Amino acid sequence: MRKFELYNPIRMIFGAGAFDQLGELAAEYGSKPLVVVGRSHARESGLLDRALELLTGAGLDPVVFEGVEPNPRVTTCEKAALLARENGCDLVIGIGGGSVMDASKAIAFGFYDPEGIWKRIAHWNEDHEKIDKALPVILASTLAATGSEGDSGSVISNDETREKAGVIDDALFPRVSIIDPELTLSVPLDYTRDGAIDMILHVLESYFNGEEDAPFADRCTEGFVAEAVTALETVLEDPEDIDARSQLSYLGAIALHGFINKPRGGVFQIHMLQHPLSAHYDISHGRGLALLLPRWLRYVSRDNPDKIIQFGDRVFGMALENYHPFEAVDRVIDRLDEWLESVGAWFYMEDFGIPNDPAKLQEVAESAIRVYGAKEGVIDGIKPLALDDIVAIYRNCVRIGTPEAVMEEEPEEPIEDIVEEDAQREEVMEEVIIVEEGEALPEGVEGEYVVEEVIVEEEEPKQEQ
Repeated sequence: MRKFELYNPIRMIFGAGAFDQLGELAAEYGSKPLVVVGRSHARESGLLDRALELLTGAGLDPVVFEGVEPNPRVTTCEKAALLARENGCDLVIGIGGGSVMDASKAIAFGFYDPEGIWKRIAHWNEDHEKIDKALPVILASTLAATGSEGDSGSVISNDETREKAGVIDDALFPRVSIIDPELTLSVPLDYTRDGAIDMILHVLESYFNGEEDAPFADRCTEGFVAEAVTALETVLEDPEDIDARSQLSYLGAIALHGFINKPRGGVFQIHMLQHPLSAHYDISHGRGLALLLPRWLRYVSRDNPDKIIQFGDRVFGMALENYHPFEAVDRVIDRLDEWLESVGAWFYMEDFGIPNDPAKLQEVAESAIRVYGAKEGVIDGIKPLALDDIVAIYRNCVRIGTPEAVMEEEPEEPIEDIVEEDAQREEVMEEVIIVEEGEALPEGVEGEYVVEEVIVEEEEPKQEQ
C-alpha cells in the first residue's frame, strides 16, 4: 500500500433542516460575509432571502454576489473578489451547487489579489504562483454532485484561453459545510442524475487508475457505487423521496473527503478529458463524464481487465468466471452502457452540439495535454494517454466514425402519386393460398384466388442393408 497523508479539517453539518444553523455558524468566522450564489435559483426559490435573514438575525452584515455560471469563469471570480475587497468582507459563504462552491473558494484566495486568480490555477504556465492565504469559506450545498463541500479543490474555466483546470490547496478547505438534503428537492432530475454520475466517477477513477493493493478502499468504492445507483434510481422514480436524496447528499460529500481514495491514489483521467470539453463547448460536467466513461473504459480495458471484472462481479452481480478476461470485460462495459441508457445518460458528442470535426477534436485533445500532460505530454493512469489516445477516445464518442457530411436526401414523392400507386396496387393484388390437392379453401374468404396444386412425391422406402 502506498504512503499517504489524510488531512481534512472540514466541520460538516448534515441533515434535514441543517441550513437553519447558517447564521450562528457564520458568526464564528466573520462579521461581513460575501454571499455567493448562482444566476437565478437561489433568489427565485427564496433560498437567498432565507440566508440573508439568518445572517442578519445573527448580527452579520452580508454583501451579495449573484451570477456564478455553470463552469464558473475566472472573470466572474475576479469581479466577486474585487467586490469583497471593496466592501471589506472577511468571510465567503457559497450557497449553491458545485460551480458556486468552486467559485467561492477561488474568490476566497482571489480576495488578496483579484487579478491574479488564474496564475494561481494555471500551474503549467511560467508565471504560476502558489496560494498562500484565503478568506474563511462556508459552503451550503444545493446539489449532490461535485464534492466541493468535502474537499480543498476548485475548478475554474478561462474563456479567453479555452482552458479549465483545478487548484488544490489546504487553504481552500471550507471551515464549515452545511449539507441539508431538503435544499436538493427543487433540483431538476437531469441535474440530479448528472450529479450522481459525477460522484460515482470521483471514486471510480481512483478505483481503476490507482494502486492495486487497497482492498478496503475497493470495498468502499464498490459499496459507494451500488448505493449511489440505488439512490439515483429511487429519486428518478420519486423526486420527493427525502431519504434517497439524503443518501445522495451524503455520498456526494464524502466522495472526495479522502478516506476512500487516499490509500490508492490514482489520477482522474476521465475528468482530465472532460474539462477541456467543457472549456471549449460549455457542457454539463456530469453529462460530459457520462459521455466519456464507457468509451474511456473500453479504450483502456485490456490494460487492467481484472479490476473491471471485479467491478462487474461486486457491483452488478455478474457471473464472469467462465469467460475469457477480455470477453468478461466487454460484458461488464455493456452492462454499464445499459445502466447509463436506463437513467437517460447515454450520450454522443452531437447531443451537446459538439461537431464531428477532426480538427476541433484535435484542438480539445491538445488542450487536455497542455493542462494535464506535464512535461512528458502524457496523462498517466491505468493506460497512459498521449495525444493520439485522447483523440481516439473523443472520436469514439461521436455518433458516426467519419467527419460530418451534408447528405443529399432523396426527393419525396408527391402525396397524390403515392395515393394513386396504392390504389392501383389494391386493384391488381392477388392473394395466393397454397393448399394440398383436394383440400377445401378457408371459410369466410372472399375474392378471387389462385389455387396451386401441390404434388408431394413419396420417397421410396429404404432397403435394409
